[in-house]
Amino acid sequence: MTDKEDFIVQEPYQPTEEEKQAIKELENKEQGLIADDWDSQKTHIKSFKKNLRDDMYKKQNKLCAFCRIHVPLACVPMHREHIVYKNKHPQWTFLPENLCVACPSCNEYKGTTEVLVDPQTDTYPNVGDGFKIIHPLYDRYSDHIELLGGILYRGKTDKGAFTIEKCHLYRVELAEERADQKMYVEHKDDIIAELVHLATISNHYVDDQDDFIRYIKDIVKCYKLEQVKDNM
Repeated sequence: MTDKEDFIVQEPYQPTEEEKQAIKELENKEQGLIADDWDSQKTHIKSFKKNLRDDMYKKQNKLCAFCRIHVPLACVPMHREHIVYKNKHPQWTFLPENLCVACPSCNEYKGTTEVLVDPQTDTYPNVGDGFKIIHPLYDRYSDHIELLGGILYRGKTDKGAFTIEKCHLYRVELAEERADQKMYVEHKDDIIAELVHLATISNHYVDDQDDFIRYIKDIVKCYKLEQVKDNM
């Protein structure tokens, strides 16, 4: 795992004064803050959401909070992610500490999962121990998850295992994406050797071992063809 992947966000997004006022107006409604307020068309609520995504995308090194894969904004927009689900805890809908960016897949798989250790708390936890899932502002990723060969996710703690399970970090597409990225920066010989080794244990770490092995076979086949061309 690289230092870039192993980030802890040092500071949440800091709203502008206008954005703070717009949020306060929603909080002061007769029914108080509700989850649907997230879709408010107020100018400064819209700017809050845009600025937050831009800010956290940079602070997260352009990586998803949960899988730590780079998602290029030109291709797929990162989702603004409520770490604690806003429908269950609407009071934290606009709380910057509760907001990060995540790739569409992790966001969708996580869904409505309850991530608080104490779901009845009225106080947002300010330490990682308050969450069952890895929190990008409070938790060091490598304390809870290791990447076998830089490719397969393995939980080191209950929190790491919970994050892998709820965000489906065992999806084979993630393993293939990580392997593809390594191909650009490392020696192919070493990566292929690592992939062949991982194939023997992949049934524990990917949701479709057959697909993962097919992927490895294709990589090896292409590599052999390249070797033949180079020797001609």
